[in-house]
Amino acid sequence: MLRRVLVVAAAVVVGAIPACGWLSGSSPLPPASARMRGMTEAGYKATVLGSPQVIGQLALLKKDGVDWIAVQTAWYQKTDASTHIFPDPTLTPTDASVTRLIRAAHQDGFRVFLNPFVNSLTGNGWQANFHPRSVTAWFRSFDGYLAHYAKLAQIDHADLLAIGDEFQSLDDVLSYRPYWLHAIAVARRYYKGPVTYGANYPDYQQVTFWTALNDVGIDAYFPLSQAPDPTVQELRAAWNREADAIEAWRQRSGLAEKPFLITELGYPSENRADAEPGAWYPHQPVNLSMQQKLYLATFETIYQRPWLRGIFWFWWANPSNPDWEGGPGDNGYTLKGKPALKVLREYFTGHGPGMIRKRSGAASAS
Repeated sequence: MLRRVLVVAAAVVVGAIPACGWLSGSSPLPPASARMRGMTEAGYKATVLGSPQVIGQLALLKKDGVDWIAVQTAWYQKTDASTHIFPDPTLTPTDASVTRLIRAAHQDGFRVFLNPFVNSLTGNGWQANFHPRSVTAWFRSFDGYLAHYAKLAQIDHADLLAIGDEFQSLDDVLSYRPYWLHAIAVARRYYKGPVTYGANYPDYQQVTFWTALNDVGIDAYFPLSQAPDPTVQELRAAWNREADAIEAWRQRSGLAEKPFLITELGYPSENRADAEPGAWYPHQPVNLSMQQKLYLATFETIYQRPWLRGIFWFWWANPSNPDWEGGPGDNGYTLKGKPALKVLREYFTGHGPGMIRKRSGAASAS
């Protein structure tokens, strides 16, 4: 959801997957069936994903327990009503930079989730608001975009591919289902690994094509509280309600046997991140405690559900993102230099005071 803000900022300033590394001399990859401990790198400049600032962070993420990298790269359309999708020469990461990051990640023992998306260059920007003048023409262009990244995913041995995310105005219309099934077939024609989709949280139950995918994915920016300073206990209760609703839906919709993952979730370190986790307001006061509590509540609830395959946090910022170096004065999504990183490290590595409390049966802090 944040992407509609970031585009403006950037423009202005099913095959089996081997358990070994893809490259000679690389670190072993985590088992494909293991819990996914993911972090997102999203690029909004042509060469940023292959830059030393991104590649050089992989070793740090490894120490924090991350074992999957989500690579987000975008194509664009001019307006919300446009029917032509294209790579922007300034904003779209080059294929070479995407390949360099994927290969470096595999070399360092990460699995890779290639998660491309589409924004518009004018208007709101967010793909959830697309209303193309011709749905047929839009999906024809979408098929070409998807074929491009499916081929790249196959060449670079990506471990998971998304066909898109948050197309809320298009993914729940029953008459559009044949277009989506055709798009999924296009992706499978060129990419032989597992395929997923990241539904926007309000309409995940209405998406019409879950049965055609390997994994069910949600961009899980659920509002959790309207309180100015909620406790972890209150946030846990809200997350457990959402997790219970997901579990009930999986059972009644016949999707319980499909792996379920959170394809994207993040919390800005600012006031009201509990109420609007999918929106970043650059001028909101910094609130590091709010971000930390939201991470803790997520790890103590949905992350513990046995049916959750994994989670991809948004994001580990890079030079194409606002305030990418993080730190205590930054109110954005990145964890760099913030208390929430300690929570992530604790749960992703299985070590730390909270994990000791959990194993001993002691109550979690509120």
